[in-house]
Amino acid sequence: MFDSVSRSSRLITHAAAVAALALLAAVSSSPASAQKAGPTDERATQVLQGMSDYLSKAETASFRVKTFFDQVRESGIEIKRAREASVFLKRPDGLYVQSVAEDGAARTVRFDGSKLTVWLRHANEVMELDFDGTTDALLDELSDKYQVNLPVADLLFSDVSKALSKSIISSEYLGLRTVDGVKCHQLSFESTGADWQIWIEADATPLPRRFVVTYVGEEAQPQFLAQLDQWSIGAEMDASMFKAAVPESAKKVPFGKQNGALSE
Repeated sequence: MFDSVSRSSRLITHAAAVAALALLAAVSSSPASAQKAGPTDERATQVLQGMSDYLSKAETASFRVKTFFDQVRESGIEIKRAREASVFLKRPDGLYVQSVAEDGAARTVRFDGSKLTVWLRHANEVMELDFDGTTDALLDELSDKYQVNLPVADLLFSDVSKALSKSIISSEYLGLRTVDGVKCHQLSFESTGADWQIWIEADATPLPRRFVVTYVGEEAQPQFLAQLDQWSIGAEMDASMFKAAVPESAKKVPFGKQNGALSE
């Protein structure tokens, strides 16, 4: 779910960046003690947990995500930024993301358990990060050390519910709604720094179809919207797709959000 934010309040990052997922904007989270806990709706909790359990059992998962984010200019004017990404996850340590923004900025991200490669295709520049570990550990490293996140990064964790639920103050089940022709449960959550809603398929495949995050900790209260479709669960994925593959002409630049706008 942001540029500079603790994992507990990360939510679904505007992570339209490192390339793809869409997924995951900056939120200054206030201490939990400053906000009083509200009512908890057990049905909302159960539906969210059902989605998490379903995703955590999948050895592979892929989806397309379209993200829209309010960028607040220094003048105070808000503009919408859009990006589309395709995300491929192979547990425990494979990640491949392709994304393109409306301004033409395009990125390809690959992680194979030992190295993360971000190819900024529009500039033909490449960033590399040596990292041995799982995708879960990598996402934590990117957030905690580099203050960057992949689009909708929380959906990539092996325990989605845990990643999303740490900062929840209150929850509510809003009923059945239709998203792109698919009947979904609509859930609403209040958390430290941001309020968010999620639409989850109301059938045997409880997949997330839409996220809306409102950054209530920001004066302008910008919003992040993610629409997810083209889901595939359990499909075969060749290990080679997660290996670094960039042209020799690509210029190497230091790893960091300042060089790749990883959270945009």
